Amino acid sequence: MTIKEIKLTESSKILVTKDTVNERTFGQVRIWIKTKNNDDFVPTKKGVAFDLALAGTIARAILELEGQAEA
Repeated sequence: MTIKEIKLTESSKILVTKDTVNERTFGQVRIWIKTKNNDDFVPTKKGVAFDLALAGTIARAILELEGQAEA
């Protein structure tokens, strides 16, 4: 399930998703790129998968980064 799609360029985006594989549910933040042959996007290895219980901690850490951009 896609939670959020963030466009980076015409050929790349970040997807924040909730996924279930082998009855295990987890979150992912991953970069997807457009294939050369068509307009399909495919996931790259650039990203992270995490237990959903860590989502709040990860979100707070990312918000701290936002504050560091101003420093």
